[in-house]
Amino acid sequence: MDPIRVLVLSSVVPNALGSGGELVLHRHLKLNPRIQSEVVSWQRFPFRLKIIGKLRELGFRSVSRGWECLFPVLPSGKMIHDQIHSFRPHVLVTVAHGWWHIQARRIARQFKLPLVCFFQDWWPDFPEIPSAFRARVEHEFRKTCAESDVAICVSDDMRRELGEPKNAVVLHDAPSLPQRRKPTRDAELPFRVAYFRNLFEYGPLIESALHTLNGSDRVRLEVFGPNPLWPSGAMDEFRSRGVYRGFIAPNELAESLQNFQAALVVMSFAPSHRRRMTTSFPSKMIDAMQLGLPVVIWGPEYCSAVKWARRGEQALCVTDANPSAIRRALEELAASPAEQQRLTKSSREAAATDFNHERIQTQFSDALRRAIQVNRAEHTHTF
Repeated sequence: MDPIRVLVLSSVVPNALGSGGELVLHRHLKLNPRIQSEVVSWQRFPFRLKIIGKLRELGFRSVSRGWECLFPVLPSGKMIHDQIHSFRPHVLVTVAHGWWHIQARRIARQFKLPLVCFFQDWWPDFPEIPSAFRARVEHEFRKTCAESDVAICVSDDMRRELGEPKNAVVLHDAPSLPQRRKPTRDAELPFRVAYFRNLFEYGPLIESALHTLNGSDRVRLEVFGPNPLWPSGAMDEFRSRGVYRGFIAPNELAESLQNFQAALVVMSFAPSHRRRMTTSFPSKMIDAMQLGLPVVIWGPEYCSAVKWARRGEQALCVTDANPSAIRRALEELAASPAEQQRLTKSSREAAATDFNHERIQTQFSDALRRAIQVNRAEHTHTF
């Protein structure tokens, strides 16, 4: 069977060294032999983007964000047209994050191309969107969902929040390939717990956990990730203690976590983040389970990760925002080899079922084919 030709027109693009949506797109599009892909990218730096950058440099962040909401900077139509004519894609793929999904749906309509859109985060609630513009951004977000041939939702709650559209499918993020870790001795202390990736939004929670666990002789939390949102001096302190390990490339994750005994997944307790925590789904949990690591989720009861884990007791859930609660839970886990073994088994089972690499890649390919069939049927009916 010939590969499906996919043109990516999105603010989020495939990136093997990225995180979140970038890494997910890379795995779906670049590591899937069923797919051949090209990405629409900038040919030059647009003047309006330079203005927005200059406003931010001068400290006018809110003005620059408002300007971007009103006049989003998009790639030139001619460049996209030329790429479509040379590549001849079967389907257009975008991500409902940023602004390019707006242009993607227009291009799809113009060229009668099937459109597949990922809905991984509730973009209208992101801090980058000024409150005065959120209704406008949400309107565009929902319009892209309505005009997609297939809307890929990262969770059941994302689909519900979008209004249960008929074109929606729920698909977990593409995971890394499952790998086995070397066994560690049950009694080995301190119990090493890894946190990796997002240290911006979740930086303050991780900082509080690191401070609270300082001095624990049973648990050692070690943190991997770029650009932590920590107060001045915190990074140097944590580096000196050896608990902040800096950026880790996704392809180095398995090797770096060989001697860890658990992974910590964090979701925000902030009321303003509630809808985002409900609709998103943490890809870091999926990757931790590919390694067979016991997973500890620290987040509110309503977040997607906790709700998923509760269904089969597949992770240890800590739903108290007080950092003393996470210390207590980790120290109790460190003292219970039986619970560690149970959670290891649960992670391996999840990696083989809900988060199975081959199954998710097949489901994504099926979603692309479904979009192509729907689009073909619509245009055949038109004529």
